[in-house]
Amino acid sequence: MSRSVVLLVFACGLVLGGCLLRGGRPDGIATVAPAASTEPASTAASPADSPTVPGGPSPAVRTPRPAADPYVNLARQLAARGVQVWFETDLVSRWLQGPQAFQDGLDRLGRLAGTRGVVGFKVADELGYNDGIDSAAEAASFLRAVRAGLSRVAPRARLLIDVVVPELGCLAWTKAGSGSCAAEARAKHPAATEAAVTGYLRDGLVDRLDLSTSLLDEWTYRSWGLSQPEAQREAWKHVDDLGWQRLTTLQSRKALADAGGYRGSPEQADRDVHTFVGVPLAEGARAVDIWTWRQEYDGRTVSLLGDSLRPNPLWQLLAAQHGDGAHLITHITPSLLLPTAEERSREYALFASVFDAAFVAAGTG
Repeated sequence: MSRSVVLLVFACGLVLGGCLLRGGRPDGIATVAPAASTEPASTAASPADSPTVPGGPSPAVRTPRPAADPYVNLARQLAARGVQVWFETDLVSRWLQGPQAFQDGLDRLGRLAGTRGVVGFKVADELGYNDGIDSAAEAASFLRAVRAGLSRVAPRARLLIDVVVPELGCLAWTKAGSGSCAAEARAKHPAATEAAVTGYLRDGLVDRLDLSTSLLDEWTYRSWGLSQPEAQREAWKHVDDLGWQRLTTLQSRKALADAGGYRGSPEQADRDVHTFVGVPLAEGARAVDIWTWRQEYDGRTVSLLGDSLRPNPLWQLLAAQHGDGAHLITHITPSLLLPTAEERSREYALFASVFDAAFVAAGTG
């Protein structure tokens, strides 16, 4: 071999050896990212990064490994601490966009289905309530499409939706309530009426239902001669009369997060927990969904706790409820976790000390 060829081979070997990089994984858990992940890819180093010697074999170049999927990583961290995981995504918007967007969303859920601790998917947020679904028939078509799609990509996964049913807060079946309030609610949200939800459940389209009874303000109920907790009790008793608790696993839901954490006084926290946790559980709810651990909403970051994770009056009462056996759920996304591994470890542990289930963002955009 000529001297020039040897030098050329030697130079190429050095370039190849020097171009290999080392990559890391968040929190030390290696997972293969689905195609939908937006995390950057990393590459593995060659064995000992040894240079090529003249006339010898070139170093093996390994196929770059995708970066760890942060959504899967978060689910695994929570599951390792005993938290049941539901991945959540808005399949309604994808279904309305068209078949390809809808299938892409289903495919992502199929890839997430095997993650440790995952029992199912929340696929609709406030179905039929200002989400582009305009009739009960359209909502039922959506749910059937989801059922069929999940049966292909994740046949063992359970399907969960949450709903706001505005007419429940009107208490029209009671002497104190308002029939006109209920009629207006039905006309405005035809896919989120008592009758519509009853139809979805009777058709077996939903395995688990998160329910907001859409209570009105305290002052309205006082003018009707009852309190907000009393109205909540009436609404949940009515739900039982409708048969929903025999048709699905029924949960309650309420948003209590605020910018910088819950801001209510101890007295307000006591009222909130009694009305939105205690009463539903006493009337048959299997769990209560408290929104949210930390999330961007309306241009602000809202949460149950501030960034210091210092307990507040609401947190203390939720912890007491959990200690008494209440099943509590909240929502969490990896993009808003605290920045360091030490802080995140504390965050996971604190989360699991009160919530035994989580709605984890699915990373579908």
